[in-house]
Amino acid sequence: MTTSSVFDKNISVWKKEQEQPWQVLKYKLAKANIEKHLQTEKFIVLDAGGGNGVDSLDFAKAGHRVHLVDYSKEMLTEAMKIASSVKAEGNITPHHTDVRDVKSLFPDMKFDLILCHNVLQYVDDVLSLIKNLVELLKPSGLLSVISINRYSLPYQRAFLHGDLETALTKIDTREYHGYSFDTTLVNYSAEEISDMLKKTDAIVEADYGIRNIYDYWGDNEQKSDPEIQKQLENLEFELTDKHPYKLLARYYQIIARKG
Repeated sequence: MTTSSVFDKNISVWKKEQEQPWQVLKYKLAKANIEKHLQTEKFIVLDAGGGNGVDSLDFAKAGHRVHLVDYSKEMLTEAMKIASSVKAEGNITPHHTDVRDVKSLFPDMKFDLILCHNVLQYVDDVLSLIKNLVELLKPSGLLSVISINRYSLPYQRAFLHGDLETALTKIDTREYHGYSFDTTLVNYSAEEISDMLKKTDAIVEADYGIRNIYDYWGDNEQKSDPEIQKQLENLEFELTDKHPYKLLARYYQIIARKG
């Protein structure tokens, strides 16, 4: 598993990445997909491995209670700075803990919504983590999982980087060297994670593709144009739940409900 120091020392790179239009779109899509499944007006959120809290910040701003767990002190410090800047710090409780220990951290608490976004690719035992998170859900609680789609790797190298030679080597592989944290990631497909969820008492309600077209079209200059950005956003929102387009999305998002 990637050590916490990797995230501590690369936080400035990550913050810059989060400001890019493709990441802004990713957060927007993820939240919209979750909202399709919410059944309660006020809820308690666990952001497991949530880094600097951007995935759960909007929920805190809306008045929901957020527990943010991460093993990077720098990320948690940054999370509280961001929350304070939008006057949401009162709704976020940071926990400096390894996400693998999340079950023991909350022996008497259950959650309405658990986010596990961009975590699986850094964890050695993915099935154990998924089981622990599901156990922390209230009955009918939601789990949202987002991770890099392993099937996107050759497309990403071929279209985004123009590297056909490396694209060939990425067919049927899982490993990918991540730029933001300069570490090797191990990736899965939505189908593989859904199969793991079948070993718990959670039922998959939907799976979505995030950035179905975005990562494979144009260049960063084009994507920074507001009009093009709007067109891409409209396209992504239309494709996010469409089969078979979502199978090749850069990221997948799975929404599961505890039975």
